[in-house]
Amino acid sequence: MIEKRVLIVDDALIMRRRIAEIATRSGWLVAGEAGDGEEAVKLYRETRPDLVTLDIVMPGMDGVKALREIRSLDPEARVVMVTAVNHKEKLAE
Repeated sequence: MIEKRVLIVDDALIMRRRIAEIATRSGWLVAGEAGDGEEAVKLYRETRPDLVTLDIVMPGMDGVKALREIRSLDPEARVVMVTAVNHKEKLAE
């Protein structure tokens, strides 16, 4: 059986750990973790995961900008946007 690989991106370590725990329990292999958008794009380029969980609100390059960069590398990238913050403008983007 081929394991599906996930890249977890969130500036909060506790959220990355929780998502990793859920993913692992569900049979996913954690291909990497990133704390900001720039690191996410770099790790996406290196690991080419099957799925990315991407926080929307992060310092530096936010999730929306990182999504655009990842999609420029791979238009077929599968990304789940995640946020615990109610930023209406960001959610609309």
